[in-house]
Amino acid sequence: MGWYKLVFKQKQPIHVGSAKWGVVKETDIFIPGSTMWGALTNTYLQAKKDEIKKIDEKEYENNLKKIGEYFVKISNFFPSFDRKNVLQPTYRKGEFGYLIPDTKEFLPEDKFRFYFVDTLVQTAIEPVTRQAKDESLHELDYILPKPKQKLEYFRDNLYWIGIIQINEKKLKNFLKNVKNIFVGADVRYGYGELELVSVSPLDDNDKNFWWINGNNIEIKMNEPSPYFIETKNKLELEGELLLIPDMDFRGGTPKLIEAKFFASIGSKIDSSTEDLELYKGKLLLKK
Repeated sequence: MGWYKLVFKQKQPIHVGSAKWGVVKETDIFIPGSTMWGALTNTYLQAKKDEIKKIDEKEYENNLKKIGEYFVKISNFFPSFDRKNVLQPTYRKGEFGYLIPDTKEFLPEDKFRFYFVDTLVQTAIEPVTRQAKDESLHELDYILPKPKQKLEYFRDNLYWIGIIQINEKKLKNFLKNVKNIFVGADVRYGYGELELVSVSPLDDNDKNFWWINGNNIEIKMNEPSPYFIETKNKLELEGELLLIPDMDFRGGTPKLIEAKFFASIGSKIDSSTEDLELYKGKLLLKK
């Protein structure tokens, strides 16, 4: 097993997350590990589809479950302005945002949205009358590959950086051959494309940012977290406590597997433990 850093270049607008306010579907400003897990798993299945077609239905179901486990030890992905330095999620005076690495300047969420998030207005049309269907109007937020206005420190496109732990014998060559993946909503309509531009072992700076110690992840007390952290006990934190569901999207209808409480990304907590495992951007307590 080995840890690797993945760097993606954003090629198209992307929408991630499902928060809805009235007719507006808001996007997250990071890419959850569960979203990246789904994209990589789907890309792997497409690459291996000829092999999979040769096996019977029962074996096929067993293989899907195994393949689903290949990419679960993956982090959330955060933006980068230069493909090298990750914007660090954090809270300042109760407000979520990013720290710009070189200057440690705080970029609040609303300012990031001002530069990088735009809204597409859509509605369904009646085929005969060509009029809008009742209650079909909705607005969908997208993260853009480039800012809407000139932004200091920004280079060419928005990049997304995260890490993954993989079985190197099975997956190292696959990752090196991946060109593009598609994430988020509306991938069927020309959105969500990311280009994989770099796969590399973690250096010391990466290990420090992602809290890596050998094969394990260890919480840094009172440091902004790049993960959702499962919690069952009382703790002090600067940030938010969220109830997050784990959904199975492999069938026609999404199914709830379970829901747990987590300290949100960017939160600082006052406790540390080594009994944690990475699962789709979340740090889970080992059973």
